[in-house]
Amino acid sequence: MSQKNSQELDEKKAPGLLTRWFRYLRFLLSIRGGTDVSGTIEEICENVKLRGANTWLLVCSALLASIGLDVNSTAVIIGAMLISPLMSPILGVGLSVATLDRQLLKTSVGSLGIATFVSLLTSVVYFLVSPFAEITAELSARTTPTILDIGVAFFGGVAGVVAGSRKRKTNAIPGVAIATALMPPVCTAGFGLATGDWTTFLGAFYLFFINAFFIALATYLIAIWLKFPKKARLDEEQGARVRQTVIAFAVVVSIPSALIMWGVLDRLQTERGIRNLINAEFRKDDRQAFRWTLSEEDGRRLLKIYAFGAPISFEEEQRLRRVKNELGLSSVDMKIYKMNVSPSEFKNITGEFEASLVDGLRALSEVDQNRSEELEELRNALADLTKKTDPLEAFAMEVTDRYSAVEAAEWRPPTTSEGAEASTEKTVLSVKFKPEAAEAERVRDLRAIGRTLAERWPKRGLTAVEEKQENAVTEPAQ
Repeated sequence: MSQKNSQELDEKKAPGLLTRWFRYLRFLLSIRGGTDVSGTIEEICENVKLRGANTWLLVCSALLASIGLDVNSTAVIIGAMLISPLMSPILGVGLSVATLDRQLLKTSVGSLGIATFVSLLTSVVYFLVSPFAEITAELSARTTPTILDIGVAFFGGVAGVVAGSRKRKTNAIPGVAIATALMPPVCTAGFGLATGDWTTFLGAFYLFFINAFFIALATYLIAIWLKFPKKARLDEEQGARVRQTVIAFAVVVSIPSALIMWGVLDRLQTERGIRNLINAEFRKDDRQAFRWTLSEEDGRRLLKIYAFGAPISFEEEQRLRRVKNELGLSSVDMKIYKMNVSPSEFKNITGEFEASLVDGLRALSEVDQNRSEELEELRNALADLTKKTDPLEAFAMEVTDRYSAVEAAEWRPPTTSEGAEASTEKTVLSVKFKPEAAEAERVRDLRAIGRTLAERWPKRGLTAVEEKQENAVTEPAQ
């Protein structure tokens, strides 16, 4: 009977625990508390229009991004992202669709179009006059957008809208601006236009488009979730049509990025298989591959391997093709270009190469040693220059020149009692007198130095003390 009662109690407790758990989960994920709906709408509407300071910020941001892309500087590109005003009209598009505000939608789309055109024009002009205008790692990184970039744009947009809708603003906005990276793709598209590289232009502009669309989509969803007030009313059929249009457009926009990602993954897998093939079969004592290329010929991918060492027989070549297929490279044709070098000649070539490599490393080591010595000399020269230009160091040198009984003078931090926090500020001038200096002369000079310190730096609390020959230090000069 007691066992039956305990089972009934457990069955009653289970729904209660589940309810409390869901209630806690809702509390944990709730973003409605602390939302400033009217303030958020007002702020977005105010920043949507491209005029005045926003126009100047846009042009400066485009120029900074173009320079950063041109010289391959990540820091400059990040700076351009932080000051770019492109985010505001994109947020306006998402908000206008969620609140059914036709006027805000027209203003936002118009401002976004003008901002995109101005940014493109600025970057095109820059790359036309730039003395470099060559493809860099930062430029090429923005020409192959994948579905992962959609995730960055969407979740960055969610973070931006949630942070921007708070009554107490957080420091998430700069991070969102850096993560979503709106300006660099536009400027990369400008590079493609300026150089006539349409592949670069299309890839970069597509990246900008998916960034803008999914940030707007995130804004739309969060505004719906937070129940922002609507400007108009739609019946159930019209509302369903709007939602279906948004979903369909999101799917269509995502398809190219998914295809690009598939191609990127396929290329990475192919290159990994080629490296495994080279390391397993062409890194032997009697055979070495010194180069390989992967190209497209007649619709098929062709792997060309350039190797030297022992001759490769027909049977060995067939075995290599089977190994290639086992490594997942069956769709890749392989052609081996052989340099028929005997094993002994191969060893001689390898030995000569190793000897030349050792000589080169030795020369580099000598250059590095010379640079280290030059760097040390520069450090010493900088230290001497600091002593001459620092007023306190200059005064220490003046003391040794002015007082004949002084052998050396050096600034140091004050001594502290046991347990007290040590100070790193050098406020004590330690004066070392010559052994033959008389006691009266030492006292006179030390007091004169102390008076000079008080006159020149009355608010610094600087003191002068005598350093004894046994490294003991006397009381400060009065």
